[in-house]
Amino acid sequence: MIGRPHVPQFLTARRDFWRSLLAAVLALVVAVSPLTTPIAKADDVQPAFRVKKGVNVFPFLWKPTALKNGRFPGAGYVPVGSYFPLSNFSGIKAMGFDHVRLPVNVGPLVLASADELEARADYVFAQVDAISALGLKVLVDIHTPDKGRNSPYDAQSLVEGPGMFDALTRVVAAFAERTASRPTDWVALELFNEPQVECQTVGLWEGYLKTLVSVARRIAPDHTLVVTGACGGGLFGLLRLDPSSFDDPNLLYSVHYYSPPEFIFQGYAPVTQDLAARYPPLFRWPATAEGASESVLAFGYSVADLWSTPSSWGYIGSRFWKLVVYYARGYDAGDIRQDFERALAWAERYDIPRERLYLGEFGAPRPKSGLLSDYNADRLAWLSAVRREAEANGIPWSYWCYGSYFGLFDEASGEQDADMLVSLGLNNP
Repeated sequence: MIGRPHVPQFLTARRDFWRSLLAAVLALVVAVSPLTTPIAKADDVQPAFRVKKGVNVFPFLWKPTALKNGRFPGAGYVPVGSYFPLSNFSGIKAMGFDHVRLPVNVGPLVLASADELEARADYVFAQVDAISALGLKVLVDIHTPDKGRNSPYDAQSLVEGPGMFDALTRVVAAFAERTASRPTDWVALELFNEPQVECQTVGLWEGYLKTLVSVARRIAPDHTLVVTGACGGGLFGLLRLDPSSFDDPNLLYSVHYYSPPEFIFQGYAPVTQDLAARYPPLFRWPATAEGASESVLAFGYSVADLWSTPSSWGYIGSRFWKLVVYYARGYDAGDIRQDFERALAWAERYDIPRERLYLGEFGAPRPKSGLLSDYNADRLAWLSAVRREAEANGIPWSYWCYGSYFGLFDEASGEQDADMLVSLGLNNP
């Protein structure tokens, strides 16, 4: 009978060691397996900058020194304390906002020498630190003037003007360097407000954006960056944005919402002598049959003196048709919901959690003379509908804006608009 071979004791001990090690490894594998605790995916990683309710603090850091010979002399910016006291931010905190979006006029930065840029960036971030000390988180927004103002640094010129995009890249680098030295959960950086790049050409804006994200991410690897789509940063541009080449879990995607524009921007036509400025049609929201009757009657009354001028008939007819189209469309809260659903579908297509969408601007102007009597009630209802839709979907928001004719205060009395605070779900002192 052949017996079992003799196994030396040192081999037996080694075998027992490996068995014990294997058992330990198997136990560890079971402990971290998907059946118990899932391994975090990129989509599960939350942005460092977590906020809910904010306000754009325009016109803070918006007033530059007078442009001379293509440059902004001196400090570049008018001292903010001369027109926007720091105490305003304590009031913002008391209203219930948890952060501010800080639109910084890009002009004094892109038209600066290297030394001027460093000094001006330091000045901007000194204000950021002062705001943070009052308990508000800060999204620093590299902000451009609107297209069409014949500016060498508006949103279109920054991309198309000779050497301007390189200048913008230097600004992004300077701001990223200073952002990187602040707490990740208190300061974030938005790279380009409302870019006016044509958004139908596939990959055009993405190429610019990839460069800006790369520059900022190299310098501030742990901070939240905010980007947006082309064609003005609205929903149209977002839906055409392909973030595949630059996305990371610490990016927020901003969208600005001012829809329907006929309602939002009524009464604010350019100050000209043409008929469109002097005789604009007026719109109600929601767009109901009752509102249509009121708008048509009001417009007909306003242009009564034009009927005797045949050259005005074309204008009158086109404006009546605009009213017909608007009310036939029937804008209401359902349209707002559908627009948000489209943004959410875009995010889902690219595996972006909805919490990484950011409603960077929305708002409606305060009442002006000449608007229909119930405009203010319509405005408040629209604000509430947009705000509620964002919050229902876990999307942080920032109202446009603190001051000016979109502001949180009555321009005549300077008193807080308590009704606006209610519509925005804020504290009402």
